[in-house]
Amino acid sequence: MGRVRVLRLVSAGSGDEGRPPDDPATDGSLALADGSGGDGLEAAAERVIWVAAEVFAGLRPFPQLARLATVELAEVLARQRHPAGRGGAGAPRIRNRRVQRPGPGVGEVTATVVIGGRIQPVAVRMVRRRGAWRCAAVETAVHW
Repeated sequence: MGRVRVLRLVSAGSGDEGRPPDDPATDGSLALADGSGGDGLEAAAERVIWVAAEVFAGLRPFPQLARLATVELAEVLARQRHPAGRGGAGAPRIRNRRVQRPGPGVGEVTATVVIGGRIQPVAVRMVRRRGAWRCAAVETAVHW
């Protein structure tokens, strides 16, 4: 059996410096409302989860996920590399997902995906920037 490693992909920023005015701070709060808001969050979250699952399965390179991310996270994703031997996992399946909103302009998505026969949790933070939903953070437990 392989090792399980937590993969946390977030930008290096540590505070409010450089935060755009439409990027609300939620201080990691738990979501208080479900994700149904009619503003495209559901569709954007679905796309990010699919692409992330395919990246973790080794079917796509990390830079493809970067296209859906904030500029800060895209810089982190561009430097990521897959471990040797990944890629034979086959197409991932999303078993379930939940979208919640901890505050205006912020969505938190949790999903359970099956990659290579293993169940894997995925958490994504979405932020609304310039009228579009972008991925600001991704976290999962990767079997390597």
